[in-house]
Amino acid sequence: MDNHHLYLDKANEVCRNIFEKEYFNSLGIPLPEIKFIQPDSANFKSGEYYIRIGDTWQIHLNFGLLPTSLLEFAEEVKVLARHEIEHYQTCPFDVLTHFRMLKAIVDTYKSKYSRHRIDIDKLAPQLANQAADIVIDTHNFRRYPGETLKSEIEWIKKGGAKSFNELPRHAKLMFLTKQALWKADLKLDESDPDLLMKIGQLADLIDEGGVTNKDLFLSKTKCYTELFFELFQQDKKESSDSQQESQSSVLSSSEIIPSKDSQAEGSNFIFQSPDKISHAIEQFAQEAGLEEFQQIIDMAGIKDLSLSDKQRIWFEAQNINEIEIPDSTFSGAQDIYMYPEVWKIGDPIEDIDIMLTYTVSPIIIPGVTTKKWSKNPVFKGGSQKSIPDLLLVLDSSGSMGSLKDEKSNLFNAVKSCFGIIKYFEKNNSEVALINFSTKATINLWSKDYKSIKEGLLLEGGGNTVFPIDAIAKLKRLKKSNAVIVIITDGEIQNDIQALEILREHLLSGNKVFMFLQDKKGTIKKFIGLESYGAIISQAFTAKDIRNLVLNNM
Repeated sequence: MDNHHLYLDKANEVCRNIFEKEYFNSLGIPLPEIKFIQPDSANFKSGEYYIRIGDTWQIHLNFGLLPTSLLEFAEEVKVLARHEIEHYQTCPFDVLTHFRMLKAIVDTYKSKYSRHRIDIDKLAPQLANQAADIVIDTHNFRRYPGETLKSEIEWIKKGGAKSFNELPRHAKLMFLTKQALWKADLKLDESDPDLLMKIGQLADLIDEGGVTNKDLFLSKTKCYTELFFELFQQDKKESSDSQQESQSSVLSSSEIIPSKDSQAEGSNFIFQSPDKISHAIEQFAQEAGLEEFQQIIDMAGIKDLSLSDKQRIWFEAQNINEIEIPDSTFSGAQDIYMYPEVWKIGDPIEDIDIMLTYTVSPIIIPGVTTKKWSKNPVFKGGSQKSIPDLLLVLDSSGSMGSLKDEKSNLFNAVKSCFGIIKYFEKNNSEVALINFSTKATINLWSKDYKSIKEGLLLEGGGNTVFPIDAIAKLKRLKKSNAVIVIITDGEIQNDIQALEILREHLLSGNKVFMFLQDKKGTIKKFIGLESYGAIISQAFTAKDIRNLVLNNM
């Protein structure tokens, strides 16, 4: 006769008692969801226990092989429920701390142990979970020693395929550390004096300052990781033959007895939606480099963010503290209107504009093809202010480098563009984008800032062909009151046409910033635009580009 309903009722009763009598209904999370898994499940012997993070932290207790006694089952439910609650209450306590613990592990691995062929993306969540389990199980042991100790011994018995003594040193670390902290016999029968000495030193360090002291979680996680890899190296060194050496160099998670809630790819957390934890993701993006941010978001199990989503979030986070500047520009008529006309014999020789003359004819005929700029004063009316719109013209040709290289021109250009867009987004301005190399990709004038930012993340490769037609198209749609920011490495093939169209924009009352990211003297080709009001600069860092634009609006 199926008696699962009795076990279900008992589990719900135990969980309610814990929430009400031990935590006094102060947790702010729902009661655990209780289910039973099928005998053909890989985790039927141990069960599956994890937390799903969405609008709240939802504990899931999925039991497999059940004890024959309801009393024994009730004790098991108590320990598992307390364990999952303390992940929420104590360690990691919040999602951001979880990310930081993963980063501490990855940084430790990369700084000293990256020569080993280890899949750190899979191992880091396991180590973070182990470090957290040591904290919360020690905390629970000191409150409920009998029940916690009994449950831990039973878990070790059913969790490992091998006898505990047959496991390599690094696979024993978590349980030996708990035993040292608890000063209680977990029936591990470990006799290696050197190993026990190292474990004892680690346990003292973890206990120092309080085992549940959140300010010390990261430093203690690093120490735990250090000893784990030290023991792994020792195990590897002692492998006697080449076959064992080859196998041990690839760390096998199957040798490590899993912690109580490590079934979900090594982690005890399942994330429902990035939107639910957006603040933690954005904060962490400020603390990690782009590549590391992407890596840790992936290893944390956040599946619903595309590569461009992660890149966009990271670049946005680098510009949280953008410079505040006045958010309006003068919209009255210009003081001076300039227009081209024929330079005639008798006019001052310095008035000839050679570049303008060559755009009319390759042959110079004085008084016929020679051109100059004439000025016509106009009435300066009103003092109305308006907010300009933004046109970004970004060179993503092969010579600009790759977004994967944080030292490349393209990386710094994109980083600066996100900061500039943020200012215009806050002022509800329209933004357009031309991402160009051999061909140009256009985002028309709009307030779809997310789409614009994603357009910045395209890598064109190819040559640097300045997008004359694309700029002309956008100019027809918006003739004035625009800020145009151009970032290129300066190796422009059609520079004569580029000069002409930029001069037209300046004469229409637009503001032009041009940043040349090369050291070859290309800036000399465009410096003449400064006489029309452009700002031409050599700038290589994102901060320099962003600040120059925002300080000279």
